Amino acid sequence: MDVEIYTTSHVISGSLDPGSHGLFSFMNRPTESYIEVSEAELRPLHLVTQEGDKTDRLRLVKGEVIAVLVQSRGGLGPASVVRSGYTKPFPHRVRVLAGGYEMRGMMQAGGRFEFGSIMFEGASPFLPLFDAGLKALLFPKARAQAPALLFNRDKVQAIAVLRDGG
Repeated sequence: MDVEIYTTSHVISGSLDPGSHGLFSFMNRPTESYIEVSEAELRPLHLVTQEGDKTDRLRLVKGEVIAVLVQSRGGLGPASVVRSGYTKPFPHRVRVLAGGYEMRGMMQAGGRFEFGSIMFEGASPFLPLFDAGLKALLFPKARAQAPALLFNRDKVQAIAVLRDGG
């Protein structure tokens, strides 16, 4: 699966093999603290529009990842796994500030938006954001759009629910 990974200093494009359970389960697997990106291209944020260094395999510490963008919602995995619950999801349009980035998109919750439960309950360090946009605050050319992304909640500084259209 083709992905674009954002860290505090670099953008990494390449391929991950998350297996049949999808990227959500793969990134939230507690027994593995790194990922291997195949056919990786590594670009510093300040040179994001230029061609980067290429390598066959790049190993990356999961805890240093801010966001992983995918080209389809299905790339995250089965909806029942991503949603992790039995309630009907209610979408909330949000702005997420994390590690020098601002992300906007739809976050799904089981009703009212509860910051405390989103940030501090459960064991999943990576959470999904749908119909997402991402921009690096200090590097205006480093921006992306994706049908879905996973962001690292350990890096989150703030989340705001946006009013209509936000």
